Amino acid sequence: MINLIKTFPNQLSEALELTHQLDDLNTSFEDVNHIVISGMGGSGIGVHLVKSIVEDYCHVPITLIQGYRLPKWVNDSTLFIACSYSGNTEETLTLLELAKKVTKNIFTITTGGKLKAISDQNAYPQYNFSGEAECPRAGLAFPSVAMLSLISKLGFCPGLNIKDEIQKTSEFLQNEQEAIIDLAKKYSKAISNHFTFLYGDQIFYPALLRFQQQLAENSKQVSHLNVFPELNHNELVGWENPKHHISNSKVIILRSDLDHERNKLRMNISKSILAEKTEVIELMALGETFTQQVYYFIHLADWISFCLAEENHVDPFPVEKINYLKNKLAH
Repeated sequence: MINLIKTFPNQLSEALELTHQLDDLNTSFEDVNHIVISGMGGSGIGVHLVKSIVEDYCHVPITLIQGYRLPKWVNDSTLFIACSYSGNTEETLTLLELAKKVTKNIFTITTGGKLKAISDQNAYPQYNFSGEAECPRAGLAFPSVAMLSLISKLGFCPGLNIKDEIQKTSEFLQNEQEAIIDLAKKYSKAISNHFTFLYGDQIFYPALLRFQQQLAENSKQVSHLNVFPELNHNELVGWENPKHHISNSKVIILRSDLDHERNKLRMNISKSILAEKTEVIELMALGETFTQQVYYFIHLADWISFCLAEENHVDPFPVEKINYLKNKLAH
């Protein structure tokens, strides 16, 4: 796992090189007015990440569907993207079969499996990458860059140079990695044996979600996330009980110079309230652009989860309970 996390900056560059697969798209998807993406787990976090990066540029809505049901409004003006690391994700394959009946605009992202076979059989345009790591959560760079590049190539986000953004982000993370590892070692010790609340501006929801997922899968530790300003409308008043639980909790607030000005004020006030109950840790984003900052938070979260796995004396790689569930579902 350590090598998979360490090579994440390089994976961004590798993913960018693979976008040559988009050069020969046999369709321009000219009539598309909505993008629907199916993705679970690591693929799903990729969609959240893509939405956050392009939302200030993209002139068509992007909807993530995680489950088995395709909304009635999906039609022949919808671009349906099926994203599955293994190519065998049950929910994604189910939605693809439904989408085939209502739209011809289909694109797939996978390492192989049934999804690749269906794509080849139906001549769907696709982006394929290696699944040698056998660890979907460690392959985040590939589906996220694939989706960003596709949306950009189709002209849906004018003014955003995805290739430049990703290349500079890759270089930035490589330069910052040693400092990120030092921070991870420090803060993994701080939250060891504590229930952790993960807070931040709503624009960094993908990083918070990634943080929660990596703590669960790598560190084998549960946590909770919420975002500003929503948490100020309800959750803040819950910091009273159960007292034994609160006393064994920590709060991490992701902060950035790109946070909304009102949320910056909300964070300051909330921190003063929370600090009366527990320790509040603030992590400041680095990077010149939102793309660099959100990937920075994700890379930092990955390293913290790895270091916390060491603190918890667990192997970060296996996800035995998930595999058990999948095996039971297969019978």
